[in-house]
Amino acid sequence: MTRRRSVTSVDVARAAGVSQTTVSLVFSGRAAGRVSDRTRALVEQTAAALGYVPSGPARVLRGGRPQVLALAVPDVRNPYFGRVLLGAEQAARDADMAVLLVDTVSDRDWADRLVEMSKIGMFAGAVVYAEPVAVTSRLAEDVDNVVFVECPDPAGRSAVDIDIPAAMRAVVTHLHDLGHRRIGHAQADMHRRTFQLREQFLTSELARHGIRLRPDWRYRSPFDIDEATLRAVEFLRRTDVTALFCDDDILVAALYRACARLDIAVPTQLSLVGFNDVDLARYLSPEATSVAIPAEELGRLAVQALLADMNGADPTQVTAPLTLTIRDSTARAR
Repeated sequence: MTRRRSVTSVDVARAAGVSQTTVSLVFSGRAAGRVSDRTRALVEQTAAALGYVPSGPARVLRGGRPQVLALAVPDVRNPYFGRVLLGAEQAARDADMAVLLVDTVSDRDWADRLVEMSKIGMFAGAVVYAEPVAVTSRLAEDVDNVVFVECPDPAGRSAVDIDIPAAMRAVVTHLHDLGHRRIGHAQADMHRRTFQLREQFLTSELARHGIRLRPDWRYRSPFDIDEATLRAVEFLRRTDVTALFCDDDILVAALYRACARLDIAVPTQLSLVGFNDVDLARYLSPEATSVAIPAEELGRLAVQALLADMNGADPTQVTAPLTLTIRDSTARAR
């Protein structure tokens, strides 16, 4: 005996002559102001005639606000964002909510999906990390509750940022005090505001100390460790820098591998400074000097700001301080 196929929201949409989004809005309890009473009645009548039963999540949503928050980050493989997630989940748990993780690098259409999920009420609000103005402007317009972290323009929404100018001042001062004058930059090959700011303020701090960041003292690298190692080897073979600031601790790790291949000693021949200060920085030998970001705190602050926004509070802007953690990958220039 052939089992009868269940009626879906697509079937209801087709029979009623409306979009699937409209059907979802009606059965998630979010039709007010978005779907006319006439269309809502048509959808409900069509669904009843077809025997459509809304999904469990839709029925729950119709009865109240969803207990889920979305967290959109650039790369879920980066251990830094695991710490952001931990802080976000702790804050969400305190409010009896859960966190849905979204990877913005692996999915080109993630913003479209986020907007669609928001419209049908799959989550109560979203935290979005390190996205350009084009994305933040759209999400600020189309998502009811959203908080931005390290984004260029929060568009009037709550935002959490980090003090990159002070961090670059600390990095350059540390290396300059060690006698380094040929200071280079291992740049993340990713067009994000946070990396642009690191380059901008590294360049300006070096200039303040009378040092020009020459084009041949910098290179771009992806985060894939094998490719990053190859880029580092190519760079080290042609450069005369005595110190490098790296946009991420992963790039520091790649440089350690490259130095091992080329018999370059860290830090006696090359000093290295990373960014993020994830556990990886302490696993390296020698342990790496790195700019520490309070990742868990950022996740917690962002979710707390989001929860406050959902309860009608005015938007807030918070800037978290960064700390240069000095370990054994930097030494006096020779």
